[in-house]
Amino acid sequence: MDILLTHSYFINEDELEKKVMKPYPPLGLLYLSAYLKEQNFDVRVYDTTFSSYDRLIGYLEQTRPPVLGIHCNMMTKFNVMKIIRYCKTHSITSILGGPDASTQVEEFLNYGADVVISGEGEEPLTETLIRLQATDKHHLHEISNVSFKDAEGQIIQNSPQHSRRPLDTYPNPDREAIDLERYLFTWEKHHGQRPVSLITARGCAFTCKWCSHSVYGWTHRRRKPEYVVSEIKHIIERYNPTHLWFADDVFTVNKRWLRKFHQLMVDESIRLPFECIARADKLDEELVTLLKSLGCYRIWFGAESGSQRILDAMARGVTKRQISDATRWCQKHGIEAGYFVMFGYPGENIEDVYETIEFVSKEQPDRYLTTIAYPLRGTTMYNEIKDQIKSNGDWETQYQREMDLKNRFPKQLYHYAIKKLASDFRLRQPNNGNKQIFRRLAHQTRSGYCRLRMKQLQHIRT
Repeated sequence: MDILLTHSYFINEDELEKKVMKPYPPLGLLYLSAYLKEQNFDVRVYDTTFSSYDRLIGYLEQTRPPVLGIHCNMMTKFNVMKIIRYCKTHSITSILGGPDASTQVEEFLNYGADVVISGEGEEPLTETLIRLQATDKHHLHEISNVSFKDAEGQIIQNSPQHSRRPLDTYPNPDREAIDLERYLFTWEKHHGQRPVSLITARGCAFTCKWCSHSVYGWTHRRRKPEYVVSEIKHIIERYNPTHLWFADDVFTVNKRWLRKFHQLMVDESIRLPFECIARADKLDEELVTLLKSLGCYRIWFGAESGSQRILDAMARGVTKRQISDATRWCQKHGIEAGYFVMFGYPGENIEDVYETIEFVSKEQPDRYLTTIAYPLRGTTMYNEIKDQIKSNGDWETQYQREMDLKNRFPKQLYHYAIKKLASDFRLRQPNNGNKQIFRRLAHQTRSGYCRLRMKQLQHIRT
């Protein structure tokens, strides 16, 4: 074996996901596996989703890989750190990639990681493995996007370079490297579906300030629709899915592409239910009808705030009217509209919070997800407000999502805002039957209580 790839996400450690049970396989690692195999490397993938840290270590003890490639994101940081320590004591070269590694290069290298690859992984990882076969981990100079420590212990960060390689020259994800049926079984057991995820593009060229571009930069590369349809045909033949999940950052960027994709799917008589992510300014009624014809049953888009002032501060590039129009078009044509909603963005005042509650309640999307804004390294938001970030100063013991901001409302206020939104949202729904009357009374009471608590907290700044 030349390299083992893993990601250190364990679903049994994620209390929220254990309630939801909607896991998707690590597509990024599967793309890496397929590409490395094409370059004649001996590659294995240890998928940790349904495993545990102890079982991962047991597998490492059994196989003794010379190199361990670890995908690192915000949720898996502490597990990655434990794996780095194991690698240091067992002569395994650790190579980190992913969004968290890309924005915390020095920290991970100083903690003990041997190599950090920033950005897209296929080409720099290949070059690194070739170099490691000829020399050691301290001599990886001039490989773009690669960082390491030289023989004197100095951190070397080679020049960054975003890949321009056409996506259709990459092989399809190596889904055979993992037990994909385990994911399908889990979905089928809990939700009666068998969804398979895929991408039609990499990257996002839009400028939302809170969004990380640490892997692909502000680039957007799209596969030809013929290649996507070919992959879907293979997925259907091999895995018999009932649904698809298009995991692009924004699926609806190019209407001409979607028209062509639609025609190819019609020609192949393929129609599977799917959901995707869009932007309200990249939807119109023609596009919605096209997506419905393809089988789309749910579209997620970033409403984020009901305050146009905050939307503009985020550099979202969308208006409340566009969000409202997109919602109506979706619902008119039988597609669920899903919102991403964010409270606590820097500069948000109490009026903005109430505007968001009112806007989402009034628009009545079919579902919504809420979050409280947090500063991610490498984002425009982080760079603009980094002097306002409250941290305990100890990188080794703190997740990025746990960092708070100065001069912001207490987090309790946002929690009450989220609860008030839930009640106000339900109060805008039709009243059907006597049971609903009692539920409405309960929601009115909770809404009023949340407003009272918000009023008490709105004069406090952290």
